[in-house]
Amino acid sequence: MLGRLRWSAAPLLAAVGWLASACSVVPSPRPLLVAAAVSLADPLREISAAAPSQSGSPVQFQLASSGALQQQILQGAPVDVFISAGKRQMDALQSAGLLLPGSRRELLSNELVLAVPLRSTRRTLAFQDLARPDLRSIAIGDPSVPAGDYARQVLTTLRLTAAVSPRLVPLGSARAVARAVADGQVEAGLMYRTDARAEEGLLITAVAPAGSHAPIRYAGAVLKISPASAAARAYLRTLAEPAAMSSFRRHGFGVPEPSPQP
Repeated sequence: MLGRLRWSAAPLLAAVGWLASACSVVPSPRPLLVAAAVSLADPLREISAAAPSQSGSPVQFQLASSGALQQQILQGAPVDVFISAGKRQMDALQSAGLLLPGSRRELLSNELVLAVPLRSTRRTLAFQDLARPDLRSIAIGDPSVPAGDYARQVLTTLRLTAAVSPRLVPLGSARAVARAVADGQVEAGLMYRTDARAEEGLLITAVAPAGSHAPIRYAGAVLKISPASAAARAYLRTLAEPAAMSSFRRHGFGVPEPSPQP
């Protein structure tokens, strides 16, 4: 009888032990939702894979054009951190009172370039050559895309807008422009240097002249609605550390010079 009692009690004791163990499990922290310009996709993923976030929270990326992300945030998307490729999009959120005061910081810079498919015969195409009538299709970011803003500024500065406008092919992101050129869907495209480097199958033929567009600056900020603002601030600080900046440099981004030591 005693033997049978010990045998029948064993599963019960095991179940009690399992229940106690399960009750002691600490829930995983909520992921930080980082909405970032798609041109940052490769270095952000590389940085995230190389080391856990110092904020103590896992990071989940929402990657799209800065204009599309701005609209999602205005409509209430539960974003913790926004990293924009354009000043206009960040300014709009700040004017709407959606950014956590004091959290906005400049992170990176980029260049605007002209590129053609690698197999193209137009291997020395210059910006002024865009006015040539035999060039039938030129990819450019649509007006909501910061790269499209910068590209249109270049066309205006170089007085090419009237000649080029009928042949422009607007696309939804700088990365989409690079892919269209690499795939030969268009004959040329205006894009960030980093996207041209990241996409195989295209050739950079010219860099936008100095002063032909506003400086391309990437900035990050914490959203006021974030329930994890301390972790979000810590994440932004991580992106400014030497290891992260080294990754950004490898992908072709410009980074701020370190402040001189006192």
